This record gives sequence, structure tokens and C-alpha cells, in this order.
Amino acid sequence: MIKEFDGSQKMMEDIIYIDNKSFKDIDASTDELCERIAKNKQYQLFVKYIQNIPVAYLGILYMSNLHYDGAWVDLIAVVEEHRNKGIGKELLKFAENKVMEKKGTVITGLVRKDNFSSSTMFLKSDFKSNEKDFILYLKDI
Repeated sequence: MIKEFDGSQKMMEDIIYIDNKSFKDIDASTDELCERIAKNKQYQLFVKYIQNIPVAYLGILYMSNLHYDGAWVDLIAVVEEHRNKGIGKELLKFAENKVMEKKGTVITGLVRKDNFSSSTMFLKSDFKSNEKDFILYLKDI
């Protein structure tokens, strides 16, 4: 079962649980994260449950501007013991359907170069790699 984030502390605790069992890179409190998600109307967050146990989450960031009309798959995180069971691919297909519902024309995924399993998942889902046209720049402020 996939549920949309309802703004609750409990569901955010589930998301942090998933992060702790996968990427381990969320460094904010549940209160701060709930506020951050609530104020961004272009962002949707979903949690995948198996028998009421949180096993994965998906973030989708919708964008529409002069050059782009679609969404970014912000992150798909799957608890380590549930990987390689098709959950990530299921969430990616779920994201595609959500973007089509909103009449977006493209869906984009950004994957770390060393994340071979995610890269493979995107390629097997008919996404095309474009490593030469864009460079990601970051600046902490």
C-alpha cells in the first residue's frame, strides 16, 4: 500500500525510519520536516507500507517553467532488507502515473554516479541517461 504523506508526526517518523535504514542523510527533526513539506505545494511525498511496516518513500517535485513541464523524482529510498524486490520500480511507475495525472510532459530522475542500483532501475524503466548536457552545481548558504 502506498500512502500520501498526511503531515503527521507519525508518518514523518516512518520516513525517518526508512532514511535511517537506507541513505542516512536526513538531519532534521520531525517538526522541521513536517513544516518544510507543508509549505511546499509543488512537492508530494509518499510512503510504501508492507503489512503496516514502512519500507520505502518517494518524493515528487512538480515544476513548470519556460523550459520544463513535469516533475523531478526527488528521491526513492528503500529499506535495505526490502531492496531488489521491485519496490523502487513500483514507486517509479507510481511517480510516472502521478505526473501524467497532472498533465506533465516529462519526468526526471537525478541519481548519484555511484548508485548503480538506482541507475539500473531508471534505465530499465525506459529513462534515458544524459550525462553530457548538464552539470549540477551546489552551494551551501
